[in-house]
Amino acid sequence: MKKQLVFFLASLLTCIMLTGCGTAALPGDSQAPSSVNHEEPGGQVPQPILGNQITDGTYPIQVSSSSSMFRIIDAQLTVTEGEMWAVLTLSGQGYLKLYMGTGKEALADTDDKCIYYAENDEGKYTYRVPVTALNQDINVAAWSIRKETWYDRVLVFQSDLIPEDAIKAE
Repeated sequence: MKKQLVFFLASLLTCIMLTGCGTAALPGDSQAPSSVNHEEPGGQVPQPILGNQITDGTYPIQVSSSSSMFRIIDAQLTVTEGEMWAVLTLSGQGYLKLYMGTGKEALADTDDKCIYYAENDEGKYTYRVPVTALNQDINVAAWSIRKETWYDRVLVFQSDLIPEDAIKAE
């Protein structure tokens, strides 16, 4: 019995160490994301906007998600010297951490690359994520606390709420 317990604990530790981002899951556990429709009325897809094209500041921003299970109820975009990040507030408390990429990539990476939630004053889970560009698909994997698996999501940070005078002419 003692040997079985030692074997089990050794196997568990090995599994945790080999699966990236400090969690045990199999690569097949990652759920495939669906795409996000980010066409404007009239069928045009807005052009990507980079951080160096926006005046420094903090702006409310709308974020589309490929999954209704990853519902963003508030998002604030901050731009500083061409770098962008957003604080996302989710509707629920089902995700322990996010990874900027796919679930498969998260499994192969280290835990220090994961973005853990912080609770805001209302007890909502918030995540501070880098934003490479507005109006373009960004892969994000979300670690489900209950299911203990990665779920792939696609997010689009939309530029339509950014004031026109904050977007620099090219």
